[in-house]
Amino acid sequence: MSKSAKIWLFLLIVGAIFWLGGINVRFIIGNDLLNYDEFSFRTSIPTDEENMIFKLLSYTSVLIMISYLVVLVSAIIFLKKCKINFKENPWLLMCSILFFVFVPVEFYTTYLDIQFYRLFLEHPPNHDGLLKLFGERIGFLKGVPWIAMLSYYTIILIAVMKPLKKSKEQLEHDKKKTEEYSYKYNMHEKDDLENII
Repeated sequence: MSKSAKIWLFLLIVGAIFWLGGINVRFIIGNDLLNYDEFSFRTSIPTDEENMIFKLLSYTSVLIMISYLVVLVSAIIFLKKCKINFKENPWLLMCSILFFVFVPVEFYTTYLDIQFYRLFLEHPPNHDGLLKLFGERIGFLKGVPWIAMLSYYTIILIAVMKPLKKSKEQLEHDKKKTEEYSYKYNMHEKDDLENII
């Protein structure tokens, strides 16, 4: 890897730590708004406590949005600069697919987070609107953001274990084996046409 690729990889890792950490913190904070036995909002929360929860949710959302942007840009530039052979490292291809497939979901949830933050900045905060946006954020596409989270943690597992990694020698050996057992068909168009006629 080149020096610039290593720098972008470092930014990617640091951004991912803040991003995933922020998501976990927001999940813990957001749990205070919900009843534990069912998906419904608590009605007995004091106004001051609810304001503090909304404040913390807004600030963690800003951290998550900035961190995700850093991760996304770093991932794109790192993949461009690293010049790693995907045939030798299919684990990196798996990580890339798992990450980039959820980019549209992350963009839409980021839009909801921006709306939430803007609504929180209004004085006094619109509690009903904030709760509605929070509920929409959790239930978006019937839980696709939760599937995305599982995928992101799977990426970490794949990056550590690096399954299916092969050396150049192994790839050449596999190629020779394939050529050895494959049937080569030389097409003779004239002969084939005569046989048909």
